[in-house]
Amino acid sequence: MKVRPFRLPLIVIGLVAAGATLAYAPSASATTSSQQRAVALADGAPLTAVSLGGAAKIDANGAAIQVPITLTCSQPTQVDLTVKVAQAIGDTVRTGTTTRKVACDGTTQRIRIAVTPTERPFAPGVAFGTVTGDSCDALCNSLTDEHRFDLAL
Repeated sequence: MKVRPFRLPLIVIGLVAAGATLAYAPSASATTSSQQRAVALADGAPLTAVSLGGAAKIDANGAAIQVPITLTCSQPTQVDLTVKVAQAIGDTVRTGTTTRKVACDGTTQRIRIAVTPTERPFAPGVAFGTVTGDSCDALCNSLTDEHRFDLAL
């Protein structure tokens, strides 16, 4: 199929507009987190919120990062937290995952979870993270928050 020269700019403009629409659309994960919190509160589940902080601290020359997590429970419970981090630098992606069992005391707690990279060290810049909290007492629930955040020394 041959594209006529005057149609090519129209196609390019259409593709750019579609890309811009997707780039500025609200994140589905933000809506999902809010909906998950509302369902957890309504169901009486002990874990009511989990969120990933906006900046993590690089530790030990990139051998680990300290990721801030905010955890809220309506009653004392054990929470299994899984934190995943990915950072693209050039053509490489540095990743790390940590799972910890945390005692939630029935209030809002701010904690830091150390995540170690699987191969190459983390570096200052931007990363993408996901935190998932799972709690299973009388009721089981799972909450997730995911977004980009900064890594700094």
